[in-house]
Amino acid sequence: EVDEPVVDCAIVSHIFWPALQKEQFKNHPRIQSQLDEFSLEYAAFKNPRRLIWHQMLGTVQVELEVVDEDGGGSHMQEFTCSTLHATLISHFEDKQQWTLEDLATETGLSEESVKKKMGWWIANRVVQLVKGRSGGATVTKYELTSVDELADTEHDSAADSDYYEDDGEEQALSARAQQAEEMQVYESYIFGMLANLGQLPLDRIHNNLKMFASGSDHKYDKTARQLSSFLQKLCKEEKLECGGDGMYRVLKK
Repeated sequence: EVDEPVVDCAIVSHIFWPALQKEQFKNHPRIQSQLDEFSLEYAAFKNPRRLIWHQMLGTVQVELEVVDEDGGGSHMQEFTCSTLHATLISHFEDKQQWTLEDLATETGLSEESVKKKMGWWIANRVVQLVKGRSGGATVTKYELTSVDELADTEHDSAADSDYYEDDGEEQALSARAQQAEEMQVYESYIFGMLANLGQLPLDRIHNNLKMFASGSDHKYDKTARQLSSFLQKLCKEEKLECGGDGMYRVLKK
């Protein structure tokens, strides 16, 4: 029986697809070594072609120990997360506690970006915030959540929720901005595939978006009905047209 590959990839060409996210960060060495090994195998098999990884795209499946909601025990849980989330949590295999500054240095990202991503692990009870003293100053660190320490740190974590969460107004603005950005990305993908393939029905467009528009910040999670509404909007804007056969195509002006 053949084991499933540790790394799998979808190859997209810049000829047919719109510009993808190019923000870079430093993967955890264990993750990067797996990507490098895959790249070497691909280069040997497809010489002279080479892979260029888009780090903000793709997902990682990890299994982690999570504290139960009642704090009475723990269980193993599988997460599907972004590559950046996987890189951040992988650092906790190296040592138990990390400051925000240290994680930002390890990944090469801003502290604000790291703080927002770490909030997801806190919300899932994988990581918690703890306070300590260093050089006479109070230092807040991230630490893997454990049953024994949860009761002692829960109050501090709640009090410092602003350390990893935006306030309500900022979250609302961020959500609206992200939704608008997602729609713009989806529109680019739709025009790219229709320009390449000519015309497609709703289900083909839906499946193609699920396959290729799955970046960490732009993951395609819309239903076919939501996509249909969006395509109708593009038709009303005279960007697309839909024939009586249900096939969508770029409107030629």
